[in-house]
Amino acid sequence: MILIADSGSTKTDWRLIDREGNIHQAQTIGLNPYFVSDDQFLQTLRVGPLKLFTAAEVREVYFYGSGLGSARLVDQVKRLLAEVYRLAIIHVEHDLLGAARALCGSEPGIAAILGTGMNTCAYDGEFITKNVPSLGFILGDEGSGTDLGRRWVQAFLLGEAPGDLINDFYEGYGADKEIILDRVYKGERPNRFLASFVPFVRKHLGDPFMLNLVKGAFAEFFDRYVVRYEQHKEWPLHISGSIGFHFHHILQLQAEERDIPFGSVLQKPIAALTLYHLQRYED
Repeated sequence: MILIADSGSTKTDWRLIDREGNIHQAQTIGLNPYFVSDDQFLQTLRVGPLKLFTAAEVREVYFYGSGLGSARLVDQVKRLLAEVYRLAIIHVEHDLLGAARALCGSEPGIAAILGTGMNTCAYDGEFITKNVPSLGFILGDEGSGTDLGRRWVQAFLLGEAPGDLINDFYEGYGADKEIILDRVYKGERPNRFLASFVPFVRKHLGDPFMLNLVKGAFAEFFDRYVVRYEQHKEWPLHISGSIGFHFHHILQLQAEERDIPFGSVLQKPIAALTLYHLQRYED
């Protein structure tokens, strides 16, 4: 049996491929090692996906997770998984590789995650060959949900947006300068707070001001990240994540303007990632 996990900071999607090739699924909290303790991690493993099967049945684990940017954290997660799945071969990888395998399969391409955060890579059909660092939500993450929310909040607080948008935002969210600055500079997970304004941005895409705001964010995403991969005019750009999914029409137009081939878009990679491993399991 093969167990596959796509883990973010909020939730983890699990899939089990049994001996007959049937697929079972479960969902737990996110298992980003920056945000959960070792005890929480182990407890989640024991009461979540194990409702479907016993640990002794699992022979391989493929865990793709956020927050795995260092060898130390990879080893930490591998050790925790091995405590529960004692008979399994454990593979722990960054969620960017999971997204690339889900989006590109066995073909080369440029893969991007555009959700609350942002990341990109060049992928040769099996592994990541280059990664332009995203720098996180303070120094980078252009085109992400956090970035879109930040750009809107800046325009709102500085009075740069049209009056009807400002009024609609205030009536819908009741947020003023003091509340917003307190949440951004003193609250927990300010990136998620800023990304929470994306539904408002989507709702008002028909307004030229908001459309230009979004186009500006995506222009920086392309110009700072995508075009830095030397194969960007040969390999298709594939995107996963909620921002990529909901704003795909704008992203596709910007790709076409730069002669960048536009590939597939997935809101969540787990289904395609499972198919990637199922094909190898059957082989």
